[in-house]
This record gives sequence, structure tokens and C-alpha cells, in this order.
Amino acid sequence: MASDSKSTLMNSAIAIVELKTWTPDVAAIETGTNQLPWPVETLKSCFSNGYQNFGLYRDNDQQLLGFIIVHQPMPDEWTIMNVVVSSAFQRQGLGEALVRHVCELAQNKHASVFLEVRESNQPAIALYTKLGFKTLGRRKGYYPTASGEREDAIVMQN
Repeated sequence: MASDSKSTLMNSAIAIVELKTWTPDVAAIETGTNQLPWPVETLKSCFSNGYQNFGLYRDNDQQLLGFIIVHQPMPDEWTIMNVVVSSAFQRQGLGEALVRHVCELAQNKHASVFLEVRESNQPAIALYTKLGFKTLGRRKGYYPTASGEREDAIVMQN
């Protein structure tokens, strides 16, 4: 089934739009994709002042395929809090499209973009590096793991 979804997506146009209000589709993608998903209440709290969020849709059916949550505590400092693409649509450049979109918007506003990523998430680190992010440092034991341990976060800036 996933390959059918991927084939269909390759032939469809996608659109990135601002998510101005909460939608349960965000939680469905988050919980269906991550071992340690954000709680629904935490996700909902990101649809308030100081945040700008975007969803990636397939044009022909308005199915939410992924999202990005951006915290903007100051006009010139944006933080990517979460980027998630539905499992069926991963490894097709959709996460890259979301991050690129946010970086372009930030550049137009003369803002720097920051993020933290799990040290073990090498595909994401490679993507961020490809998009011009530089490593600033690390946060020891920042992320919980499924085994109950803690994992370092790599702090990056574009």
C-alpha cells in the first residue's frame, strides 16, 4: 500500500499552507509516525501566539501529508520545533520541502532558524546540513528514548 501512495504522490502536486488552527490530523500523523510522540495537548498549544505552522497537502485531495511547527519568540529568531511526514510518504523530499519553505520565509524576514535534532537521527542531520544548517553545539541528555535512557540533541542554525 505504501508504494501505491508513493506512486500517486510522485504524480500529484503538493501545496504548503499555513495551518492557522488546530486540526486532529496533526496528532494522527505525529502519533502514527513517532515512537515517542508529542502529547496532543502539547501539539495543540503550538497553535497559539508566537507560532507559525505549515501543513503539506496533496493538491488533488487535501490530505495532510506532513507538518512543521515553528516557534517565533522574536521576529529575527525562529525555532523549528517539530517536522513530521506521514510514514507512507517519507523519503520523498516532503520534509525537505517543509524545511526549505520555512527557511525561505525566515530569510525574507532576515531571521535565523534554529533547531534541535536527536543525535541518532542521521538522515535529518544530513538533510539540515544539505540545507545550510551549521552545528552550534549539543544538549546532553535532552531527548528521552524508548528504553528510558536519554539522548543528546544536536543544536543547529541556518
